[in-house]
Amino acid sequence: MILRIGLVLLLSAIAYLSLTPSTSVSVGNDKVGHFIAYGTLMINIGLLTLPKMKHFRNGIIFTICYGMLMEIGQYFVPGRTFSMYDMLANVSGVGLGIILSFLFGKSIQKCLKKWKLI
Repeated sequence: MILRIGLVLLLSAIAYLSLTPSTSVSVGNDKVGHFIAYGTLMINIGLLTLPKMKHFRNGIIFTICYGMLMEIGQYFVPGRTFSMYDMLANVSGVGLGIILSFLFGKSIQKCLKKWKLI
């Protein structure tokens, strides 16, 4: 249950931060933010979908498509721009999330079950 709530919160936060009009353009740490946001999103989805590989694969596709849609949506938001570098940061974050899900997913799931959080 907590992972599903976390998923909804992450999706909402990313959508809000991506699609809110901006008057200032940030450079540098912007890509780090994208990387962390989509890595965190992929870890959450990984924890929800592993060990079923078909579901995990669908989660990867969903996360990448979500990142692309958010980036395309920014084209239509005042003060925002479409950026291939942001999409690259998103996909890189998803890649890290995939690796961390495989490395630590079972351990984290075990702890969450032990603490009765899932």
